[in-house]
Amino acid sequence: MIAYNFHAASNGARGEAKGGRWELALPASGQTPALAGVRRQDPMLSAEQETIRRLQVDADPTEARLLTAVYVSLKTYPCVVLSGRAGAGKAALVQHLVAALVGDAPGQFVRIGSAQWTAQSGQRDYYRDLHTRFGDSQLSEVLSEAQAPQGAGKLYVVLFDGLAPDELFHYLHERLHLLPVAARPAAAPPNVLFIATFHQPNQLSVRDAQLLAHAHQINVTAYRRQPPQLPPPPVGLQRAMIRDAARDVVEARDRLRAVFGGPQLPQLSPSAQIAGFLRWYGLSPDTTLDSDMWLFLANSFDRHGHGLFAADPARNLQVAYDFRMVQRVMARLDPANAALRPELARAVGC
Repeated sequence: MIAYNFHAASNGARGEAKGGRWELALPASGQTPALAGVRRQDPMLSAEQETIRRLQVDADPTEARLLTAVYVSLKTYPCVVLSGRAGAGKAALVQHLVAALVGDAPGQFVRIGSAQWTAQSGQRDYYRDLHTRFGDSQLSEVLSEAQAPQGAGKLYVVLFDGLAPDELFHYLHERLHLLPVAARPAAAPPNVLFIATFHQPNQLSVRDAQLLAHAHQINVTAYRRQPPQLPPPPVGLQRAMIRDAARDVVEARDRLRAVFGGPQLPQLSPSAQIAGFLRWYGLSPDTTLDSDMWLFLANSFDRHGHGLFAADPARNLQVAYDFRMVQRVMARLDPANAALRPELARAVGC
């Protein structure tokens, strides 16, 4: 169930935000806390390894890679847009992500729904305005809580669920100044994660297409699993994610140099499988190593240099690079080529 109780006691995180015990030491017995379907870990886990472990409970390889990609994206971008057709499983994916990151802590997960239901009313404008003002009030309250001293070490997740393009424009551009990237600073604190689920229409207006071109989109073609039952997040997990996210390009490059032991990184280009697929369909990828790509690649490693997609550093870098490049291609696909999205997703492994 999605929580709307913003006025619950401030200790709703059950202590996850307080001084954490990361790195996560195992109990004295040397046994890893039990999570069904997950192999035992090394005697010392980083916070992000534990997060990925929780995310991947009972997941098949395709689901595991998709969940990891969404997590890395949330470390990197102020808002992640999960696009795709209605019924693809976007909301179920978000539910699982929230359970892994914040559990059922009151007030730390907020859902703001669409006002499209007002189209059936004879007083459409009145109810739409009322709905928007309620959504604005919810958003203001969670931002206030996140910036208060008692919320500083907690993660808050705001889901904009199934919004129409004009509604996304209102929240992401007019209210939060997140998109397009502008000179004005974002109105959101770093401990608030924004996720939007967006049903990709056949055609977008010029304004909406420009808006989404600045968003980090992940296309979800099929996510069928039921969210597994998870124990509450361990103490300090939320604070560690806030701390360990690389949001600065210089920091990102330094992290990658530390992983690969010097100023030179491995030569980056699409893997043979991806390059062949794109050539077959006449698609031209954007292979620019810009700030967007540097940040995504750096955040695919934890602060100790452990890969989140794969244990081998070079393999992890290649998987992250392929995923981000393919998602860029999908976000800019002409509607006439929309049928390629499932094939592109399969090609990149999720």
